[in-house]
Amino acid sequence: MKEQIIFSKETGNANNYRIPSLVATTRDTLVACCDERFFTGSDNPNRIDKVIRISHDNGETWGEQITAVEECGKDKEHASSAVDPAMLYDKDTATLHMIYSHTPAGVGILNCARSTGYDKNGNKLYVMGRKKLSLINGELYYKGKSIGIKVDENGQLSDGSGCVYDGSAPIREMGTSFLYHTISKDNGETWEKPTCLNLQVKNPGWGFIGACPGNGLKTSKNRLIFPIYYGVNKAPLSLTFATMYSDDGGLNWKIGKTPKMGGRFPKNNPILIINSCMLTETQIIELPDGTLKAFMRNHKPRRRILISTSTNGGETWSDPVFHDELTHPICQISAISFVHEGKFYVLTINASSTKKRERGVVRLSEDEGKTFPYSYLLKEGEFVYSSAQYLSDGTIGILYEDSTQHENIKFTKITIDQIKGV
Repeated sequence: MKEQIIFSKETGNANNYRIPSLVATTRDTLVACCDERFFTGSDNPNRIDKVIRISHDNGETWGEQITAVEECGKDKEHASSAVDPAMLYDKDTATLHMIYSHTPAGVGILNCARSTGYDKNGNKLYVMGRKKLSLINGELYYKGKSIGIKVDENGQLSDGSGCVYDGSAPIREMGTSFLYHTISKDNGETWEKPTCLNLQVKNPGWGFIGACPGNGLKTSKNRLIFPIYYGVNKAPLSLTFATMYSDDGGLNWKIGKTPKMGGRFPKNNPILIINSCMLTETQIIELPDGTLKAFMRNHKPRRRILISTSTNGGETWSDPVFHDELTHPICQISAISFVHEGKFYVLTINASSTKKRERGVVRLSEDEGKTFPYSYLLKEGEFVYSSAQYLSDGTIGILYEDSTQHENIKFTKITIDQIKGV
């Protein structure tokens, strides 16, 4: 098994790299993405950029690192973040889609304000002390009157007092979480200016909203789908999963319902979720009949991945059930489906220990994910997040973290025969 370091301080601008996302685009072309984390390897608050490397030979060699989304800041508490990428490739339009969560300085999953970050008229909100300001045509207003200060496209205030994103100015971006979407039309070489989807998909009562790290998918019915998760409360933290979907190629997005399960109050549209009943980082596959299957990270003491299915393109989901073979220590799982030599397969990768993030195992199913009779030990020691793709040469490409120090992200390829032990 050949192993390559794809992201590290030798390739980029920081000491820490996390959260891999891998897609196969045109033939033999792979696009790898991750978080470039500047002041620490931890989540936000932190300066976190989105960085890319591209291979045109199925992962044998890789191009120079590209910054797709650039944030700003001078230290951990005074920096903005673009955290946790998920990507999908729409081959019909030759468009690569990426989503991620943006937060301003000092804001992380535990302290996001319950807000879309926009006023009732759809204007971006900023705060100055306890005052909420609306941005209208680039100028800040308070209670319908201009305060005489403008915000440029980089967040700099026209009075020279600083930036609204990094906490250097008395006026700041609303302290919540923003779900952003950007696209590339040239296999990841260049990226369009990101757009915020909060007004389309975020409930005003939610605090955090973010991508489920890894991949989205395009279904056989031409629907683009990204799994996301969000917080319905701040204290106690109450997180759950749903799907975000688009039927017009990514111009407009809607959000589906979260699966029903116990420990949620009220049951149908919860505003409180007990810790053991949270559903977070999820990956979705499509089965041959169009059914979607979700593999859900959860906090249940049983330490098994939860499974749910959808027959309406992710709009609603069945009640979750445990998959006894898919052990995990509360950590992300990768899941893909593909056809190899005429046979349909489901493949998962995750830290398989029930105690800590270790023993990265690849599992293979020939019965649509009901059972996984084949497994391959990818890494005996520490293992964290991953992302996988079926490649044009018939192998599986895997982008992964194999250390909780988060100093690099690696890539390898394995064959179906290796997994089967042939």
